[in-house]
Amino acid sequence: MEKTINIDGKDVKLISSGATPIIYKNAFGRDFFADLGQFLKIAETANKSKKGQEMAALLPLFENGDIAIMYNFVWVYAKNAEMSLKPLDEWLADFVEFPMFDFLGDVMELVMRSVTTKKA
Repeated sequence: MEKTINIDGKDVKLISSGATPIIYKNAFGRDFFADLGQFLKIAETANKSKKGQEMAALLPLFENGDIAIMYNFVWVYAKNAEMSLKPLDEWLADFVEFPMFDFLGDVMELVMRSVTTKKA
């Protein structure tokens, strides 16, 4: 699946494919599917806080460093779209702002489509 999001005024193409878990493992030395579970928890917490709950609900994500997984997922999908993409830290440095929660729904759609099955 392919999706284009806008980050800091720049269009960023994201692609999910069968190679995504391997790219993730090679880049971060971590299991894509294990981190996917954490990513989904973070997204659920962020979604609840956007629907009127206290932003304080997000504080544990920052305190535990869990928020970094969200950056990993956005980057790995961008890397899948453009294999010459800079390493994560250099890529993030190209953005003045990185409003993760503004495009989290788009990334979630990509994640969910990449792990769900299609009926025949």
